[in-house]
Amino acid sequence: MKDTWIVDWQRNERLPYYTRANAGEVLPDPASPLGWSLVFEKGLLPGWYRGFVEFGIYGPDEFNTPPKIPMVGIFGGYFYLNLSHMRLLGLRLGADLDEFDAGLLGSHPDTPPYEPHPDDINAELSAKAMATIGEILGSTSFPKIDEDRRRTAAFAADRPDLTTLSDADLVARARSFIPELDNGFAMHDYSSLASTLGPGILTGLCAQAGLPELHLELISGLGDVDSASPSRGLWRLSREANASAEITSLFDEGPGAVLAAILEPSTPDTEAFAASFADFMKESGSRGPNEWDIHALSWEADPIAPLKLVNGIRRASDDDSPQARHERLSARRAAAADRLRTALEGNDEALGTLEMALASTVLCVPARERTKATCVAVVNEVRMTIRELGRRGVAVGLFAKAEDVMMLMDDELDAYVADPDSFRSVIAERLSDYDALYELEPPFIIASDPAPLSQWQRRKERVMPALGEGDVLAGLGGGSGRYSGRVCVVTDPSDMAKLEPGDVLVAPFTDAAWTPLFLIAGAVVVDVGAMNSHAVVVSRELGIPSVLSVTTATAQLRDGMGVIVDGSAGTVTVESAAGVVTV
Repeated sequence: MKDTWIVDWQRNERLPYYTRANAGEVLPDPASPLGWSLVFEKGLLPGWYRGFVEFGIYGPDEFNTPPKIPMVGIFGGYFYLNLSHMRLLGLRLGADLDEFDAGLLGSHPDTPPYEPHPDDINAELSAKAMATIGEILGSTSFPKIDEDRRRTAAFAADRPDLTTLSDADLVARARSFIPELDNGFAMHDYSSLASTLGPGILTGLCAQAGLPELHLELISGLGDVDSASPSRGLWRLSREANASAEITSLFDEGPGAVLAAILEPSTPDTEAFAASFADFMKESGSRGPNEWDIHALSWEADPIAPLKLVNGIRRASDDDSPQARHERLSARRAAAADRLRTALEGNDEALGTLEMALASTVLCVPARERTKATCVAVVNEVRMTIRELGRRGVAVGLFAKAEDVMMLMDDELDAYVADPDSFRSVIAERLSDYDALYELEPPFIIASDPAPLSQWQRRKERVMPALGEGDVLAGLGGGSGRYSGRVCVVTDPSDMAKLEPGDVLVAPFTDAAWTPLFLIAGAVVVDVGAMNSHAVVVSRELGIPSVLSVTTATAQLRDGMGVIVDGSAGTVTVESAAGVVTV
């Protein structure tokens, strides 16, 4: 194995610390060369920086060093958030750093101490950021965010027939989306920061009233959350499948049989299901596992994947529909708000702040997920365009799969178009090196220059002590409540069939492709994540307890264990190891 991956960065001297917290759900797998060099370095990262400048966190030239803009980093092929940048963000917004670290990292033992820098505090920038916050708290809508989503949602429908474009035209089309990627992430910055304001204020008000347990109730069941929307579409498909004996029979044969039938429907039921599936793909086809990397397969690129999820959801009770869950959670949220109003009675200032925070939460949390969906739709247009280039490489025997073309760097695309065969050995070598990266165990925190990759720990070498009755794993509480159930460790959402209704889903991370599993699970535990991560947002929308940033969850919890998941306290307690399944 080489000592570094082709897209690896060096640590930034001014902002030297990095973490996988929350980064794992952006790029859980090693970054592909083209996905990183084209989508991230040319598109998303410039927008990421610009968004922080426009918000007021940074000055225009403070850390603007393209293409390696240091809010993030990449080491051993793995994506990291810059912890030093996150701390600087917190400082300039007036946060308590201990609380800030706890919300991002939990109680991780390797957390490096904060080292002050004379430029960390900037009164002028903090004042600009505070003005932006005031603007957000006074907003009742975000028309630009909504318009961006409408525009990018139409890209797939307006896509030309890619098979008619020349290789050069395909490259030009992929690069034409760079401004959209830039814009999309700048708006995602804005909405991500905005989404923390209302919930943060509610946390303080709940503590002030002596009712801290109400906080998670007040930010659950908000509705209109794009990251949860795939679950609604897949649920509708599952109910339609259950209502048809013919479609049920096809699913019993396997999702492949369903796909074959809807590609060439020949009966009223298969025609109806094909139409419903097409509607779902129009809405959610850009989603999928590892959806920020064009190397990964979106549901449009791999339509059998969502059918596997439908197959799993078919087992869920009708009472567990996303709509029914939303109605229950909305009622609980309203009751919690009334209880807090009663506790704050007589304090007009606090009551006014409460109403502002509730309104901001309802507006801003869904807005964050909307800007993410906007970015993902653009990423998928780049993906599908480059996959056509890859399809042609497969057709002439250059490589085995369309996504193998993602082993190229952006600055190699023009030379590849001119002479594809000259890159045959380059792509083959990089594919071998890329596959080897999956064997690595990326450190959760990087606080010094990483060792050569040949010295990194391998996943198969990671040995964790066995857990016994009464042992507790600690993380960050996400979705509220306590739940007792059987552990089911799932490392790929396509393995949904092993998850039984009511199981405790234990996963390395979650993104939109995992959302349907939340409809089956009784609770969710994930290795990585922070307070605005996908697992938190969706578990709150579907009303199940969740604990995140349990960094050893998938390594120490075993199929069949009985555990108590306390989403309010952020703990997972082993009740019993008697039912553990060994393989």
